[in-house]
This record gives sequence, C-alpha cells and structure tokens, in this order.
Amino acid sequence: MKSLIMKLSFSFALIISLAFVSCAQNNSKQDTSAPKSQTANTEKIKIPIDGMVCSACQSSVRKTIKSLNGVKEVEVSLENRNAIIVFYPNLIKTEEIQQAVNKGGFTAGKPQQVKQ
Repeated sequence: MKSLIMKLSFSFALIISLAFVSCAQNNSKQDTSAPKSQTANTEKIKIPIDGMVCSACQSSVRKTIKSLNGVKEVEVSLENRNAIIVFYPNLIKTEEIQQAVNKGGFTAGKPQQVKQ
C-alpha cells in the first residue's frame, strides 16, 4: 500500500511540475510579427483594386495582404473596390503589397497615403 501511495505522489508531483514548465513556456512566447520599437512607425495607404466581383474575391484579397510580413491591419471594400492597409514601412514596401495582390489575379492601382 505504501508503494502505491509513493507512486501516486510521485506521479502527481511530476504532473504538477510539467504543468508549471508548460505555462512558463507559453508566457515567454512573444509576437514576432513586428518588434515593439516599430509599433509607432506605421503608415496607412489606400490601394484601388480591380477585378473583385464577389465577397470571395474580397476575402481572397484580404487574406493575401494580411499574410504579408509587416502588415498590421487590412480593410478590403468590395463596394469601393479598394483596400486600406496599415503597415510597417521598414518591414514591407508598398510595391510588395501591390505585387502580392497582382499575383492573386487582381490589379492593384497606385497607392495613396491616408492620414491616420
């Protein structure tokens, strides 16, 4: 009986220690999409996009742009046929955003600065 209690106690202690280690690792992970020193250095642009005819097109353009490293926020309007993008200019250039949209089968026009 003593042996069983010892085994259960050891198993319980092992489970508790693994839980603490797991929690500590989860807390140490940080968002690497944009370093904190760059959060204040964003730009906002509006790009006209031709070729969108339905909500699936709108969703495709949004996902394409959002997947780019350095893009913080994306709003795509099917009605206005444009995308408003907040991004980190030191991580991505407007030309790269345009190229990604064009590769997706749409036509990205000339970007215009938008006041934040």
